[in-house]
Amino acid sequence: MRIIVIGIIILINFILESTLFQYTRIFGVKPDFTIILITSYAIMRGSGYGEFIGLASGLLHDIFYGSAIGVNGFSYMLTGYLIGQSNENVFKDSYIPSIVFNIGAVFIYQHIFFLITYFTKNQVSYTYAIMNIMIPQSIYNAVLGPIIYRFLLRLDEKDFMSKKIY
Repeated sequence: MRIIVIGIIILINFILESTLFQYTRIFGVKPDFTIILITSYAIMRGSGYGEFIGLASGLLHDIFYGSAIGVNGFSYMLTGYLIGQSNENVFKDSYIPSIVFNIGAVFIYQHIFFLITYFTKNQVSYTYAIMNIMIPQSIYNAVLGPIIYRFLLRLDEKDFMSKKIY
């Protein structure tokens, strides 16, 4: 049942991020709710969940909005894997890991994405990307991340999440 719920959350996140969340920009930067979702499940469940959510979410972004399929998928998947590597060493009921890992995840994702697009068509300087994209987005995600993480943690602890479908 957990995979079905996660799939529904990924779809809802994609729809909201494509429509409603476009209006949550502050100084031209919007929070990356996909990274918050990936980070939350990577902290709670480990690398496998982080990779799966990252790949599925990234491929949705690539298919609908990307110029090359796989750039977002690979970047989000690698971010989920790297964040998920520390899930056994994290106290899951605290807000601090969510804040720290959301900041780190934004920098990991943006660096991977920047490096991939640098060799193709990127016209943005590295300094501009750090100052105007990475730092504001990481602050934005650090503020919103713990709220969403707490909601997803409580949802993951529900009884129906561990039931088998078959």
